[in-house]
Amino acid sequence: MDLSEADREKHRAAWLSVLAALLLTVVKLVVGASTNSLGILSEALHSGLDLLAAIMTLMAVRISSRPADASHPFGHGKIENLSALAETLLLFATCFWVVYEGVRRLVEGGSPVEPSIWGMLVMAFSVALDVNRVRVLRKAADKYKSQALEADALHFATDILSSLVVLVGVSAVWLADKLNVGGPAARILEQADTVAALIVAVLIFQASIRMARSAINTLMDSGSAEEQDAIRERVEQVPGILAVQRVRQRASGPNTFVDLVVCVDPQIRVASGHKLAHDAALAVEAVVPGADVTVHIEPMRACPRDADPVSVITQLASQHGIAVHDVHIMDNPRRKSIELHVEVPADEDFRTAHDRVHKFETHVAARLKPAAVVTLIEPEGSLAEAYLPEDENDPLRRTIEETVARLVEEEPLTSHPHKLSIYTLPLYGPCLSFHCEIASGLSVREAHTVTLRLERALRGLLPVLGRITIHMDPKGEQDSE
Repeated sequence: MDLSEADREKHRAAWLSVLAALLLTVVKLVVGASTNSLGILSEALHSGLDLLAAIMTLMAVRISSRPADASHPFGHGKIENLSALAETLLLFATCFWVVYEGVRRLVEGGSPVEPSIWGMLVMAFSVALDVNRVRVLRKAADKYKSQALEADALHFATDILSSLVVLVGVSAVWLADKLNVGGPAARILEQADTVAALIVAVLIFQASIRMARSAINTLMDSGSAEEQDAIRERVEQVPGILAVQRVRQRASGPNTFVDLVVCVDPQIRVASGHKLAHDAALAVEAVVPGADVTVHIEPMRACPRDADPVSVITQLASQHGIAVHDVHIMDNPRRKSIELHVEVPADEDFRTAHDRVHKFETHVAARLKPAAVVTLIEPEGSLAEAYLPEDENDPLRRTIEETVARLVEEEPLTSHPHKLSIYTLPLYGPCLSFHCEIASGLSVREAHTVTLRLERALRGLLPVLGRITIHMDPKGEQDSE
């Protein structure tokens, strides 16, 4: 199989990692056994697992470089994530052994560490070698988006820190011997090596958790929510695309696959739809360079989730972390505009809130294409707090109840007022809502005319009322609600 320059460079980085791990494992085993240093022996075991992990990474890089085939249409990149997950299992085993042995030595006293300048030198050598190894691996991982090499780079970056911890522990034991420190101070310094080994175990465990989470997320095709939102926003700005119904994202090694479903005007030609799909793919690549994009075109009427403008506005508001109410859509042949109230946290800086609401307005305008989007910014919860307790003995309430009962009975087509509610809103003042029966056999237009006639009569007698909402029930059906 002919390898590309990218694959050859990834292979070189993986081979260098294997050789470095082999060298460090041998050196640490020899020095750790001769000095009886648990810190160095734990580092030797760690390096041995590093060697195994480096070999696994090399194999994963070689397999992932194979082209896609009939059995693996998305390529072989997932092997890199399986390799990273396997590395974490090895590291967890290391942690458990080091913690067990370290606690045993602290409790039982264990075997004393033999002070040696060689222990200090081997750890210093390990740090220097790991620094160079991390630099090579990270350069190749960033350049070619290799998750296996990236996991190795993270792994060995943690090795640098853990080696420094062990170096401090070994140096403390050597210093206690050279200075002939006695008493409690000597015992503390003699145990510094064991404490350093326990710290190494904690560092390894933290790195393993991060690697396992990343590998599992990729294997489970957990795409980046931030990238998906950015893709949706960018594609919705493409002229001719009316809505983005679905965005799905998955990774396979260095490759990212994006699946889009977009809604367009059902009257456009096939060639126009093909061009929109191409433009949408270019918009995705602007967010995720090099992505393999599949775009499925749907006519707008086939996107029921986006057919209702109020549902679209509510959904977009949720994406921007705000609440909306009193949504008014004025749609006529000459002008379409949207007016609504937006709720934001009461203590939020107004400029910050305004910027967030402006982004929401831009998103609504891109999706629904109105001539204008006008918002009223309110403190969160203001609508709920506006309702005041009803006072049964309030004179205005009694007047409203009596007036409603009289007007409903005087109107020949209505009867039986019920479910009457009187409340106050700062924007409207006293408000009224109630149900009543309406004669059967009327059309919607005729029933609406009766409602308007009743509302005009109420406003004429009670001009103090702000909002009036009248719900009509077909005669004889109010008791079934």
